[in-house]
Amino acid sequence: MLSNLVGSRKLVGFLLAVMVLAVFAGFATAKEDEQVISVAGETVGEDELVLLLVKQAGAQKNFAPFVLAQTTMSQRQDFADKVVAALLLSQAAQMEGLQLDPDTALSLRWNAINVLAQSYINKISKGWSFKEEDLKKYYDSNRDKYVKPEAVHVRHILVDSKEKANRVLLELLAKEKNFGEAAREYSKDIGSANKGGDLGWIQKGQTVKEFDDLIFSLKDKKLGGPIQTQYGWHIVEVLERSPSRQLSFEEALPKIREDIQQWYLDKEIERLKEKFQVSVDESKLSTLGGFPAVQ
Repeated sequence: MLSNLVGSRKLVGFLLAVMVLAVFAGFATAKEDEQVISVAGETVGEDELVLLLVKQAGAQKNFAPFVLAQTTMSQRQDFADKVVAALLLSQAAQMEGLQLDPDTALSLRWNAINVLAQSYINKISKGWSFKEEDLKKYYDSNRDKYVKPEAVHVRHILVDSKEKANRVLLELLAKEKNFGEAAREYSKDIGSANKGGDLGWIQKGQTVKEFDDLIFSLKDKKLGGPIQTQYGWHIVEVLERSPSRQLSFEEALPKIREDIQQWYLDKEIERLKEKFQVSVDESKLSTLGGFPAVQ
């Protein structure tokens, strides 16, 4: 419905997390005097186990002393049991040849790629500047990106046919029912009908074109429609509107931080394209999987 457009369990989850770490940290065989866990010859050393425990706690490795200082022997045994379970399941999967299954192999390959990519971003981002002077300079150079679009506060009634929409509109114009009552009685958009048809604030371009064109052409407190979209037939009322305006630096700051990170990353991608050979076969891309690209 239009209103929706606007706008395992713990053990299994843990095992998956541990197995991902195992694959991408590359469980190295621990020295005999360092190993804490051994399963079918695959060992987990003390340092690695500490790292897994800290990651499971959602902390950075430099907080390891704080995490370890708060874990009881029972908690450590429970954690070790889960690591053993993950290793046992991983060993069993390998014995079954599941690492050769196409879906599994694809997941292993792209999880590894994504982990390495994120690790590289974490490394290079230490050199990115987020000083206020740099953020303000970026804001001043990209002010057009930080504009709050025009928006309208709108409510609607959604029905199946033009005939029904016209009947509802006539009832509203004759004041036989108010808009909220009609929405609760007739609208098939349950999410908004329960609120008297209220869709909240919609920014220009945020919804389907036919609906967008209508609501931004209406004056406040005026009824509009019926108008047809892919969802059915709408009768709308604009309650109030907010004009487009320039966001201040302070208002835009969270978005500026996101954008400048993307700017730094885009620059790095362009640098890497010059360093490594990149090739994309456009002809194959255009008929991917035997299906031509939509024009």
